[in-house]
Amino acid sequence: MRYTTENGQPLQVIKIGGNELDQPSFLEHLGIALKELPLPPILVHGGGKSMSAWQQRVGITPRYVNGLRVTDEETRELAVMTLAGLTNKSLVAALLRAGLPVLGVCGVDLGLVRVSPVPDLGWVGKPVEVDVGRLRRWIVEGILPVIAPIGLGPDGLYNVNADHMAAAIAAALPADELVFLTNVPGVWVGETVRPSLNEEEAEALINAGIIRDGMVPKVRSALEALAAGVRRVRITNLVGLRQGGTEIVRREINA
Repeated sequence: MRYTTENGQPLQVIKIGGNELDQPSFLEHLGIALKELPLPPILVHGGGKSMSAWQQRVGITPRYVNGLRVTDEETRELAVMTLAGLTNKSLVAALLRAGLPVLGVCGVDLGLVRVSPVPDLGWVGKPVEVDVGRLRRWIVEGILPVIAPIGLGPDGLYNVNADHMAAAIAAALPADELVFLTNVPGVWVGETVRPSLNEEEAEALINAGIIRDGMVPKVRSALEALAAGVRRVRITNLVGLRQGGTEIVRREINA
């Protein structure tokens, strides 16, 4: 059963990619788009571009495994400062200027998102528990949560891939829709954005190297969210927020 508010409005979880957060015009238009939605969504944001810039400033070369950032001790400190600090509060400030009732937190606050360590990636966590009761109360109160991808692990703070964080929150509610908002209009295959992809098609494109880099965790997180009960998952840009992009679907829908 999907979560809706007392007046029956469906709940949407939106994940925002880090590349967009450095663009003032994007933030301005994001505020306008969110005010037009019938119900405040839950926002989860990334910040990979800013993280990589800070790593390079201190002489660390970013390393990735299957699209996920390897996080050593120093990188973890940068992740907390950047994602839960400057990136989160800059986004909150922009949305407050747009007149939205925003609360900026990370997964550590109030134990909102608890994680388990991901092997071989250092201080990287995979969400295993979400305090959905608290999120639901915030939405009922009209608060728009903006969540940074830092989670609470068994022995401290963990960097979390924002796609995984958004998928875990959407699945735990479960939300009516999860949208991965990025800087491209959907999943490109050649010169075309695919209107839909099922699991078999997506895995074939990943294995062929057509879906690659940061799009891999997005697509796989979308499939996990569907399997966990989220009704609809899309990958799109801001223009396609209301209706557009690539819908990730279960295999049997295209059978």
